Amino acid sequence: MAKEALVYRKLVHPLQIKAPEIFEFVQLKDSGVMVMEDAGEKNLEQQPHPSHFLEASRELAKLRMKATANLESMEPKVIDNYLVLKEDFLVLLDDLLKSDKLSETKVLLKLKKVFPRHLERLYQKIPTSIIHNDYHAKNLLIQNNGIMPIDWSLAYLSPHLGDLYCLVNEAHTWCGLTREEILYAYLDVTGYQMAHLLWQLQIGGLCWLIKTLHWLVYGGTEIIHGSETWIPDLLKDLEGLYQEIV
Repeated sequence: MAKEALVYRKLVHPLQIKAPEIFEFVQLKDSGVMVMEDAGEKNLEQQPHPSHFLEASRELAKLRMKATANLESMEPKVIDNYLVLKEDFLVLLDDLLKSDKLSETKVLLKLKKVFPRHLERLYQKIPTSIIHNDYHAKNLLIQNNGIMPIDWSLAYLSPHLGDLYCLVNEAHTWCGLTREEILYAYLDVTGYQMAHLLWQLQIGGLCWLIKTLHWLVYGGTEIIHGSETWIPDLLKDLEGLYQEIV
């Protein structure tokens, strides 16, 4: 991806979170070349042990806390460039309702009525942190001292916990861990109350699903062959989260 090196240089590395080191890079108009640290041989898809997924949950908590703390010293222009506001998610939701594929979709219409107040609470109560936006097993490398997330090309700034939502689903798919088991690992680091973390997970899931659906509807299905078949399942997941927050 043409802007991937820039994301590492401007956003990821200044936040001092766990990520591969970039030794050299060349930025071209429509592409880029990076010489990147060899951070590990196996990812969680290749070795889907429950202990690895639990450590990935703890690692996510640690990197989010560190990113939030280091945001204070980051240049305001960089923050503005990568920050996704609550209004941006509402625009994405409106766009979905205007699309040919999803206009008048019932769950989106229902969500439009309740999502704004939850976003308002999220952005008021939860500090901004970094969002990996692809925190899946294939991007989580196993190291002797824990887990290293790679492929930060889609990263941005927001308070939501969409990354944890993705990890919960992956952990259940790959090794049968429950949502509660992943959440308790996260709580080991943060000290949140379970009820509060569960609400954050629900809103984060909605944010991730809306963003992913928007990408699919507005071009993604043309890029990845067969990805249109993902949409019904994503809408089903959206309905499930909606039922949990009302």
